[in-house]
Amino acid sequence: MIEGFYGRPWTFDERADAIRFLADVGMNAYVYAPKDDPRHRADWRQPYDPDDLEAFRRLAAVGQEVGVRVGFAISPGLDLDPRSPSDLDALVRKTGVMVDRGWTWIVLAFDDIPTRPDAGPEQAAVASHLLGALTARTPGVELTLVPTEYVGTRPSPYLRELGSALDPRIGVMWTGPTVCSPRISGTDADAWSAALGGRLPLLWDNVPVNDGSMASSLHLGPYRGRDAALGGSVAGILLNPMNQALCSRITIAAAAEYAAAPDGFDADAAWRRAIERVAAGRTWLDPIASALADSPVVDPRDLALARTVDAAQRGDEGAWSACADGFRALRDAGRAARAAAEAGDPLALEIAPWCDSIERETSAALAALRLREALRVEPVDATVALQHAVGTAWAWSAAIRAADHTVLGPRSTVHPAIVQLPDGRPAFDVTNGLRFDANVVDRLVRAVLAHYEAWRLSQEGAA
Repeated sequence: MIEGFYGRPWTFDERADAIRFLADVGMNAYVYAPKDDPRHRADWRQPYDPDDLEAFRRLAAVGQEVGVRVGFAISPGLDLDPRSPSDLDALVRKTGVMVDRGWTWIVLAFDDIPTRPDAGPEQAAVASHLLGALTARTPGVELTLVPTEYVGTRPSPYLRELGSALDPRIGVMWTGPTVCSPRISGTDADAWSAALGGRLPLLWDNVPVNDGSMASSLHLGPYRGRDAALGGSVAGILLNPMNQALCSRITIAAAAEYAAAPDGFDADAAWRRAIERVAAGRTWLDPIASALADSPVVDPRDLALARTVDAAQRGDEGAWSACADGFRALRDAGRAARAAAEAGDPLALEIAPWCDSIERETSAALAALRLREALRVEPVDATVALQHAVGTAWAWSAAIRAADHTVLGPRSTVHPAIVQLPDGRPAFDVTNGLRFDANVVDRLVRAVLAHYEAWRLSQEGAA
């Protein structure tokens, strides 16, 4: 795991619990890299205060106790002058303090900054200087670099220069073909390795992260899109969690099964086991996780209720009944989660902001299903059908107006789909970066209201 998201950093207690959880599911690495810790990035020269340093020391001790390697990341790229002795000294001093407290793996991050000529050789020189200074005082320190160009499968001038200048002892991170990669193959990793001169990349896998433009979503779905050959083509995998530490455990526990045995990995079966593990008796989690499972690696059309709605629209009468059951189960789960949050359940507290949206979306869906039932009675009672049609329209409108938290797929969302052009230059993948009109409730309500409109027009024609 790499705590590398934007937004509120986790607390030290959340980190300690996360490290223990990683050990419980067989994972073995954690990296501290929260973008919005000022002393990690914006004010990287500023030292941590004694209380924080003691907390870092305890966190390293937790890692050592449970067998999880801990890494400390620093992101000086916003204003580091690679030719400034004082800046280089500040970098050594800041990371050296962490090494003294048990963090013998340092990650030097130059991500999310503008590229410029000579950036590759300059960053390689800074990394080599830092590694040399740290190993001189503490043998065995390891260093990994997050490059400025961290996506893609093609060479670029920056990557060629970085790869040729970088000390072979220094690892390099990579996020796959794009920032949040829907699919990553061993072939992709091999191509990136070749672009860097042959070193295996360490995969910074942006799953299940939900920061930035994705903050309205909880990514509670399975770990998909990584082929079995990937493990032999990377130096390791670090998953970037969500701002919600406990909710992140669903996908992470599922990914742990992939990491342990990529051959024959069953993503959906691993996901079901992960939900059960994290739920720990909370029966309301399963319907909510199923409704909030879409992410850059899970298409909203693959949601269980989306498939049920599709089957119903194809004429499967049993699917219509299953729709009603599914939406009622989700509504009840949302209410139970809200009650659990009010009682102080920490997992429910993370999910609570989505509970109002669950209530509104399921209300609209169930209103549409009542309208459909009214239209099946022959002869149709026009007054009853009118009441249900207006009720459906109002409930749907309320869901859309207040849709600040995504449930059952997005109406619109943006994923950071930065990719490489054939010559290595960056570009935005519009197809994978934008999702519009992917909400299950919208699809259901439109279909039922279209049925009502067809009936209404038929009555006008009959008259």
